[in-house]
Amino acid sequence: MLLSLIRLWLGPLPKQEIFPDTKPNPLNHWFFHPIKRRVAKYYLWLLQNLFGLKVIAITGSVGKTTTKDMLASILASQGPTVATTANITPTYNIPTTILRCSPLTKYLILEMGIEYIGDMTFYTWLAHPDIAIITPINLTHTLFLNDLETVTSEKYKIAKNAKHVITYKDVKPETIKLSDTLIGSHFQINAALAFSAAKILNVPHPNLDNFVPPEHRMNLIKLPSGGYLIDDTYNANPLATTEALKALIETSKRLKKTPVFVFGQMNELGQYEKSAHEEIGLKIKSLNIKHLYCLGPATKHTIKSAGFGEYFETQEELYQAVYKILDTKYLILIKASRGWHFEDLVEKLV
Repeated sequence: MLLSLIRLWLGPLPKQEIFPDTKPNPLNHWFFHPIKRRVAKYYLWLLQNLFGLKVIAITGSVGKTTTKDMLASILASQGPTVATTANITPTYNIPTTILRCSPLTKYLILEMGIEYIGDMTFYTWLAHPDIAIITPINLTHTLFLNDLETVTSEKYKIAKNAKHVITYKDVKPETIKLSDTLIGSHFQINAALAFSAAKILNVPHPNLDNFVPPEHRMNLIKLPSGGYLIDDTYNANPLATTEALKALIETSKRLKKTPVFVFGQMNELGQYEKSAHEEIGLKIKSLNIKHLYCLGPATKHTIKSAGFGEYFETQEELYQAVYKILDTKYLILIKASRGWHFEDLVEKLV
C-alpha cells in the first residue's frame, strides 16, 4: 500500500529505483525528479498532439545505441531531431531528452534500456511511441531480470500504446553500406531496423552517409605498430560477445592477421554467469582462436571451457601482457562489460 502511494508521486518506478542502493540527494530524488518527470510526460503529449512530433522508442539486448544513432542520422536530414545521449540512466535520461525538444522538433528517438522489472512500465508511462523498435534480445541484466523469458516479456512491453512495432524478426538484413571503421555483419540488422522506421515515416531515399559510428562499439583502429585493434569496450553480454568474435574472425581473414581476444567479465548475469562464460569459451575454441587474455573472476570459466588462456588479476597486468603483442601480425579484439573500464585499456594501447 505504501509503495503504491509513493509511486503515485514518483511515477511507476521499479522498487530498486525508488529505494536505490546508493543514497541519492533527497531533494532531487523526492522532489525535483518527480516534478521533472511529470512536466516531461505532459509536455511530450502536447508536442505529439499539437505539433505533430513523431516519437521512436528503441529497446533490445544489443544494438540499441547503434540503431538509435543510425536512425538519428537519417531523420536529421528531414528535420530537427532529438535523441537520447549515452551513459546516463534511462530513468533520468528520457525525461531530460524529452525536455530538450522544442515545438519545432520533428522527431524524438528514445533509447529504453531496462535493468529491473518495471523499468519499461515507467518508460511507457512517460512516452507513447509512434514507432517501437526491438533489437535482438538475449541474456542481459539477468541478475535482476531473472531469466530470458522475463527479459523478453519486459522488453516487449515497449509495444504498449505504440502505433507501429518493428522487431529484429521482421527485417531481412541487406547489404547496406556502413562505415569502414564499423565492422561486423550484425550491424546490418541495426541498419535494416533504422531503414524500416524511416520507411514508416515516409523518408525518401534513406542513407547512412552522415552516420558516425558510436565510440567503443566494434571500432577498427590501426595501431602505430601496423597491427589492428577492435575497440568493443562499451559493454558485453553473451550475444554481443558471440557476434564480436565472429567479426574478429571475418576481419582477421580479410586483413590476414592472427586473431587475439582480450575478454573482460560479462556482469549482471545472475544464475547464468557460469554457463554464459563457459559458452563463450566453447565459441572461442570452435572459431580456432589461439590467443585469449582474461580479466574478471567469471572469465576463469571461459578459460577452462576453451582449454587455454591467460588470466590476470589487474588491468595493469593485462595491459603489460597485451602491450607485448602489439605488432603487425595481430588483430586484437577488446571486449568487456562497462564496469571493467576496458576503454581505459584501449586508450593506453593506442
